Amino acid sequence: MLVLSRKPNQKILFPGINTAIHVVSVKGATVRLGIEAPPEVAILREELQGQPAAMGHASLLAGEAETRFRELRHSLRNRLNAATIGLALLRKQMTAGTGADMERTLGLIEGEMQALRQQVESEAAKAPAKPPARKARRALLVEDDQNERELLAGFLRASGFAVDTAGDGCDALDYLRAGQRPDVLLLDMGLPRCDGATTAREIRRDSAYAGLRIFAVTGHSPKEYDLDLGPAGIDRWFNKPLDPVALLRELTQELGSE
Repeated sequence: MLVLSRKPNQKILFPGINTAIHVVSVKGATVRLGIEAPPEVAILREELQGQPAAMGHASLLAGEAETRFRELRHSLRNRLNAATIGLALLRKQMTAGTGADMERTLGLIEGEMQALRQQVESEAAKAPAKPPARKARRALLVEDDQNERELLAGFLRASGFAVDTAGDGCDALDYLRAGQRPDVLLLDMGLPRCDGATTAREIRRDSAYAGLRIFAVTGHSPKEYDLDLGPAGIDRWFNKPLDPVALLRELTQELGSE
């Protein structure tokens, strides 16, 4: 075994396989290495030996991305630092009234800014295209208590849902009859004018709403209502006080595969 001592920013070269190991940093007992090698040279961490090749390749790609990001950050920091120093120098030259020196300093600053812009554009061009954004799931929340309604709606919106609200069953039915089609209906049962059970029955009678999920979110027990549990009645039943995390988990499982 050959034992070598290297400092940060020094390299170890393997000319026979066109490979170099760059010591990026040393922090405590951890040494960060950057490895430059042709594609045909396999590189694995010891703990990945024997694991599927795809896992090792993914790990290598992640390491390369981290190294590239570190190098880019270093370069950008240096360019911004140069521009900041240039501006400080320019202020002093303005005070002294040295026009020729000012022109030269401005040219240097412009050069740094141009190089910075080109580097950022180059890195942006290398970035993988983002997948198309997934359309947010839409929920209709029917709750007569305004505080509960707004708090739960806010929680769901912060979790990626598009949320419309209604204060009672009549408002909810008007919403649906106006042509709106949510992915799920979150329904309190003790509602004024038109209660939750009546609202659910009206929806289940109309074939236009076939497949619409109805989640009961209520302080009432299922035994109080003559409603089926399942697609013909209430798909899920959540008793108050509500665990919003459990509700979100069920919503994600119910709607996530579509």
